[in-house]
Amino acid sequence: MNNKTMISMGLIAIFLGMMGCSGNDGDMDTPDASPYYFQFKVNSSQVDYTYTPETQQNLTGAYLVDQDNQLHVMQLSGTESIFSPNKNQLVIYLNHAEAFTTGITYSNNPSSHATVPSYFIMGYHDQDGDNYTAALNTTLTPLWESVQLTFDEITGDGIKGTFSGKLLQYDASAGQNLLIGQIEITEGKFHVPRNNEP
Repeated sequence: MNNKTMISMGLIAIFLGMMGCSGNDGDMDTPDASPYYFQFKVNSSQVDYTYTPETQQNLTGAYLVDQDNQLHVMQLSGTESIFSPNKNQLVIYLNHAEAFTTGITYSNNPSSHATVPSYFIMGYHDQDGDNYTAALNTTLTPLWESVQLTFDEITGDGIKGTFSGKLLQYDASAGQNLLIGQIEITEGKFHVPRNNEP
């Protein structure tokens, strides 16, 4: 074997070794190693939206103050793919006259264990695009079952918490709300990156 062949084989071996090391290092940066997640069960079936920042911002959170209306606004979103809108997505949106804080349960229905914000909506699109929702109930039209949201952490980097409840699907095409479906959300938990300045 001549020197050129030995040098070439040596360089190939070094290159392959470096590629192997690079692959191992890459595993440390996989979504499984990310601090961010969006997980819940739908009728006891597990749903996980894995954070994939290298291709999309599919887990997001925003907390800001609407100065004009004097409202604190919180939006949380987890989706499997932003390139498939209205499928495999859960969104929670609230606003409140007071600052959102950790350790308090927020709900769309009054109870002794929860705070009802000024506005609360939780919506889920399943894999078929069917939409299930819960919103604030009114005294005249109590359409919705209870949903709950608790913040465990609100920082400049991210928002963490838990959620659960029952979401409903109505058909209003005939001029009245006809209940056509429902799902139970349990064991919901999230840690999403904050996409706005604190």
